[in-house]
Parts: sequence; structure tokens; C-alpha cells
Amino acid sequence: MRKASCIQKANELPEQLKAGGVAALRQQDSDVDALGLELQTSAEALNQLGAKLAGIVGSEKGTLPQGSVQLGLDLGSNDEPPVRWQKGTKKVKGQRTKNPPKTRLPYRRFYAQDNTEIRVGKQAEDNDELSLRPEHRDGSNWWMHATGHPGAHVVIRCSDESLDEEVVQDAAALAARQSKCTRKTIKVSMTRCRDVEKPVGARAGLVLLTGQVWTIRVKVKDARKRLQRLDSTVVMNYSN
Repeated sequence: MRKASCIQKANELPEQLKAGGVAALRQQDSDVDALGLELQTSAEALNQLGAKLAGIVGSEKGTLPQGSVQLGLDLGSNDEPPVRWQKGTKKVKGQRTKNPPKTRLPYRRFYAQDNTEIRVGKQAEDNDELSLRPEHRDGSNWWMHATGHPGAHVVIRCSDESLDEEVVQDAAALAARQSKCTRKTIKVSMTRCRDVEKPVGARAGLVLLTGQVWTIRVKVKDARKRLQRLDSTVVMNYSN
């Protein structure tokens, strides 16, 4: 009995599918007919609008014929420009891309031929920073300054007991040039950074040398080419 019921349902299934398919096709035909009618109506309205607008070509007044505005609205026309495709994220007006702030250093950097770094202070306050603060020099580094004259403090970023003579001459030339001495030959004092101290109450840039001091003599005329080479290596007193 149960088997016969299953057979009957199986026989009825093709008829049901056939009937459903026909209904679906009829619905699709109805949709196509409606769409065709809508397109035909729009085409007729567009032709009417075109005919009316053709009548104003060359007209001095440029007045739209009666009914043309309504036809345009019916067709979905407006004064807004077409929407353009935007690539990527739109930048907000007034928004600026901020660069990371730069840290000001109290010195400029020059480099000897063997790539030894030579730091030269710029202002009196910068000289104190360079000569006394451990983040800018090591105690065993070498220090220079024009003897008896205001000028820049110079630090050679090297702790060797015996410095290369070319490095010494490079640093001494920088110290001489960055001083207020106007002589043809300028004396430059050299000592270790650990032997440079700041007297209590002393003005900016004024220091006291407490250890052994060596003297280097710089002939200004002979140092010109050396200074030109050093200037080509300079790095300004800013870092990222």
C-alpha cells in the first residue's frame, strides 16, 4: 500500500514541475512586456523633448518651450553633474600629512677622510650641551677650542690614545675657523672631554680645562682646502 502511494506521487511530480515551469515562463513574459512598454513610453517622451529643444537652437532668448521641463523631469534629468568614479579614499579638505618632528642637536657633524666624526657646536648654549652632556660625547673623546678666544667647542668622536694627525688637523681647522680670532695663525687647545668642566655661575660657553692640554697651531691660509673638503661632508644639526 505504501509502495503504491510513492509510485502515485512520483507520477504526479512531472506534471507539477511542468505546471510550475509554465507559470514561471508566463510571469517572465509578463515582466518583459511591461518593460517593453516602459521603454517605448520613455522613447516617445524623449523624442518629444528632442523636438521641443530643437526649436530653441539659434533662439536669442533661449527660453524652453512649454512642457519641456516636465518631460525632462519625467525622464529623470536634472542639473547635477554625472557621478564620477572615485579611486581610493577621498582626502578630507584641510587634512595635512604630518611629518615626524625632528630633534635639534647642539652641533653640526663633519667627517675626516678616515670617516671619524667631528662635532662642532654652533652657539654658546650649544657648546655647553656638546661639551658637558654625556649623550653628546664620551669622557674619553677629544675636545678642542681656539685658545683665548670665543668660538665653537669641537669634539672628536674618538677615544684613541694616539689620534691620526690628519684628524687632529681637521678638527683644529674647524675650531680655528669657528672662532673670533683674526690672526693668520690660530692656536687651538686640545684635551679630553672628561677634563672640561663648567665653573659655577659661568656664562654660556665658558668652561675650565682641568687636565693636560696640548696646543695645535693652524695656519688659516693653509687650512682653506682642508676646510672645503670638510664642508662637503657636513650634516646639519637635526636628526629624525
